[in-house]
Amino acid sequence: MKPFRILLVDQNGTDLEYVTRSLMNLGAGSPVIARNESEALDDIDKRNPELVILNLNESESMKSMSLASKIRVNHSKPILFLTPDTESEAFEKLNLGGSNHYLIKPFEGNDLKSAIELAVSNLEYKENYISHEKQFLNAIKSMSDGLISTDIVGNVTYMNPVAEALTGWTLAEARRMVLQDVFPITNSSGKESHVEIASGIQINTSLEKFFLDDKFGRKIPIQNSASPLKDQKGSLVGLVVVFRQPNDLRYGDNKNDCEAESIKKIVDGLAEPLFLVDEFWILKFTNIPTLDFFKSKNDRLIGENLWNLTPSSISNGDVDKAKSAMTNRNEFKFDFFDDQVGGWYELSGYPYGDGMMMRISDVTTRIQESQTALRMERLESLSLMARGFAHDFNNLLTVILGNLSLANVKLPKSAEGFDEVENALSGTIRAQNRIQQLLTFAKGGAPIKKHIDLSEIVHEISNEIDKIKNINYSFDLPKSIWIVDADPGQFRRVVENLLRNAEQAMPEGGDISITLSNLDLESDLSKSIKRTLELNASCHYVLMKVSDNGKGVNESEKLKIFEPYYTTKSDANATGIGLTVCQSIIQAHEGSIIVESTAGKGTSVYVALPALINTGESDFKDISNEINEKAIEILILEDDSLIRQLLVANLEKEGYTVSQTEEGGEAVNVYIEKFESGKSFDLVIMDLSIPNGMGGADAIKKIREVDPNVVAIVSSGYSDDPVMSDPKSYGFDAVLPKPYKPHELNLLVKKTLK
Repeated sequence: MKPFRILLVDQNGTDLEYVTRSLMNLGAGSPVIARNESEALDDIDKRNPELVILNLNESESMKSMSLASKIRVNHSKPILFLTPDTESEAFEKLNLGGSNHYLIKPFEGNDLKSAIELAVSNLEYKENYISHEKQFLNAIKSMSDGLISTDIVGNVTYMNPVAEALTGWTLAEARRMVLQDVFPITNSSGKESHVEIASGIQINTSLEKFFLDDKFGRKIPIQNSASPLKDQKGSLVGLVVVFRQPNDLRYGDNKNDCEAESIKKIVDGLAEPLFLVDEFWILKFTNIPTLDFFKSKNDRLIGENLWNLTPSSISNGDVDKAKSAMTNRNEFKFDFFDDQVGGWYELSGYPYGDGMMMRISDVTTRIQESQTALRMERLESLSLMARGFAHDFNNLLTVILGNLSLANVKLPKSAEGFDEVENALSGTIRAQNRIQQLLTFAKGGAPIKKHIDLSEIVHEISNEIDKIKNINYSFDLPKSIWIVDADPGQFRRVVENLLRNAEQAMPEGGDISITLSNLDLESDLSKSIKRTLELNASCHYVLMKVSDNGKGVNESEKLKIFEPYYTTKSDANATGIGLTVCQSIIQAHEGSIIVESTAGKGTSVYVALPALINTGESDFKDISNEINEKAIEILILEDDSLIRQLLVANLEKEGYTVSQTEEGGEAVNVYIEKFESGKSFDLVIMDLSIPNGMGGADAIKKIREVDPNVVAIVSSGYSDDPVMSDPKSYGFDAVLPKPYKPHELNLLVKKTLK
């Protein structure tokens, strides 16, 4: 493999050595390394790499999308993404396999080689195209005719020696002068004429005579033509005027005809449609791509009105914009969608003579990337808003849920108001689930896993949901179901979303069933279902099946069923995110989810989660009798006074001695003071986030420096914070997500102390 100039962008560095070694083993050369976006863009400007490789790790797709867009728009470089297997599906949804290429890690050497060659192929094609245009420009320089080139506004940029001799102006003098001053022409009656682009880019051989007024006032008879000048990117940059004296024709007709034909071939060979219209929008010149774009098999486009040819999707506002530009002699451009080919295009116009030079460019990739970037930006904004809202709301829910739970315990079932307290408690739990669902979709929070019994959770849901009268619900929940390591709140959202989808699929009523079963490695069900679910053959799973006999979906709909915002429902309230949330949650639990459906016959959704077959108890098992009877002292850090009061009341009710603090620095001082006195707290419960003060994460670091054996629980309404999903890495032994019920707090305290 030949060496390339490669820029490797790696913001994490976890597997940088592996990627670099793979490139060198292939003979691709040693890449230049950039650690962030700023370094990457700077290196591209300075070193001009042939290929940019973005080496990604978990959850970097949003940043890489932004950087890739900047590289593509401003530098036109081929890009190769190296992405973890967990991010591959997200890349497909973001349509990054189109103008870019990606390779899933880990990869084989041959896979990397193929990916590099594929990504660079566009570059080589572009270089060949540039070389072709350079040959054309060299041919123009050697022409025996006079040649003048201008920029887009008509300023002279180049003159060959013949043009200098005929006009009397040198290139140094004429540079930046306008074409009309360097090349003024009149007809035989002395009337001023304009340079016109001839159809076919041929020298004007009509009987009408034209005269060039040179620098010294002499009138020189000429024949002339003009053609558009474009750069290597295909952008219109000016005009090329070719002219000669009539008596030259008898010396070189064949030669100059060949040169004119070469110009025509170049213009026809441009990838984009290029054409000229007069002031009435009548086509006067077209290249071959223009004929292809407007589906014309001959030259009959000449004489047609442009607006009779363009797609009906072009708005009246854009047409008016173009007509205003024609009247005021301004440039214009706008995007439009061609529904016949399903692509986005840009129509641009540049004043020329009394009309316009027009170009049509395919901008489908740019529009799609812009829409994707906008969607990701909106999701990021939603995520930030959701996190702040969820934290504050979860704090309030903790107080409400805690006090309702206490009231529920204290009130006898026969007391007046008991049912109302039960209903309020149930509604508060539902509000908690809705907040968590918003967080899961907007931010993709990592699960806070516990050892749970899925049968218990599904049973609770079956008792809480508002069942629809014309739907029959059945639940098959064996007591022998294996324990799984999962986030109970997130699993509840999966079940609730699937139930809601099933209900909405049967507006006229029907049957819904939820079945739980153990997927034994040797069972017939396991052998048939595992191939479809693509599960790990060495693992045991718990399988949940949610079935309905509703309208079902067809094959084409089934392919899109997990895409964000896609929905088969006509209901205005349908969001299209329910199954996306389910898939996100199940994949975060290293499980699998599939949908089997037949139009008109119903749908079955299968969800499989890894089982812990050697663990026979859930984290909610009552262990109150297993705690030592010695006096337990607990230190709490909580800035919210209502939650702090609730914590103290619940813990003291269980017989614990409680010390309370409001800020992390205060908690550290209280703990160290007690530790240095020869005693220590048995447990610390800390709020993760303290506005305008030290939070739990920083406080526990300082405490562990003094007492490495401290036992600590972290609590937060930010359930998507990495501390909550991986507490041990941050110095905590357990997590307590807000909101929580008093008995959940008590069980966790006892389990942690055990």
